[in-house]
Amino acid sequence: MKKILIVEDDTALAGTIKNYLKLKGFEVNHADNGAVGIQLAFSTMPDAIICDINIPVVDGYQVYKILSETIVTQSIPFIFLTAKTSLTDIRTGMQLGADDYITKPFDFDDLYAAVTTRIDKREKISNASEDKFISLLNNSPNGTFVCQKKKFIVVNRKLADFFGYSQVEMLNKCLVELTDVDDKQKIDDAMTNCLSTHKKEFSIEFYGQNKFNQKLPLKLIAGYSFYKGQDCIVGSLINLSSEEYTLKDIALSSSDLEELGNAIEVFSADYNIISKDLIEKLSGIFTKERKESDSINVELSIREKEVLNQICLGKSTNEIADTLFISDRTVEKHRAAIVQKTDSKNMIEAVIFAIKNKMVKV
Repeated sequence: MKKILIVEDDTALAGTIKNYLKLKGFEVNHADNGAVGIQLAFSTMPDAIICDINIPVVDGYQVYKILSETIVTQSIPFIFLTAKTSLTDIRTGMQLGADDYITKPFDFDDLYAAVTTRIDKREKISNASEDKFISLLNNSPNGTFVCQKKKFIVVNRKLADFFGYSQVEMLNKCLVELTDVDDKQKIDDAMTNCLSTHKKEFSIEFYGQNKFNQKLPLKLIAGYSFYKGQDCIVGSLINLSSEEYTLKDIALSSSDLEELGNAIEVFSADYNIISKDLIEKLSGIFTKERKESDSINVELSIREKEVLNQICLGKSTNEIADTLFISDRTVEKHRAAIVQKTDSKNMIEAVIFAIKNKMVKV
């Protein structure tokens, strides 16, 4: 079900739009001011945003500017909804880069057409990118895969051939299911640790089991990544008994794995770096909106607080590691802990939480 976010302070109008879009099969969330709208955009990752311009706390133009500066949200179709009808107002909205501009009063069928057209356009672009991504995987000489919740969501032909299944059949399975009984716990523990610590690379040898109940000596090289808004593991499996492996080591190197992980992260539009300028804007918004009674106490370790402050300075993982004299992996582990402890879906949502609850000084 496609998700729509409405940012509108006129609760009667917002309710009417919400009910209309629900009847059309959408899941709809509503924010009555710009600050809440920004937060809901990060937490719900809607398929389209309908936003009024004259809204409290932060106006619609600022909402759009902030979301367009963040790679996680910048590709979400954004439709301005407003009573402003002058050419100057319309031009301002479109020059910012908004996808559409609908003036009040409006026909609900026109609104529906605008929403569906923009979502369809975005999906066509996304599907074209995904086709190229799948082609890259399928042409890899290694058995390559992407897992979410430990289940295969993408596998190439090479990997499917290892186990004697079709690619479609593999999508209903998880790696532990295809592991020999004596090694199941070892593989499950390795994948759990990878996801919980955001480990960029790990390697392990084990015995798999194919469709014909034959044992396969395998080597797994994998690491954490992010795909379509969710944590994932991207990796390569090598059949240690194959002639190809005997003749030469065709294992995906750590640098190859990192490159593939980077490609996945670019495709899924998620980056770790949050600019200092964006942090300052968010701080201005949420500091003004916050009430003392709204504060929620979350216990972060001293190191986690240090990492969080460095993130708010706009530093990359490597820069944070150099500043704090720790490894990149340790930085990623602390990032994961911050997101988990603040009950956030991504780092930007965690930063907003931290700003609202005075956990950082900007």
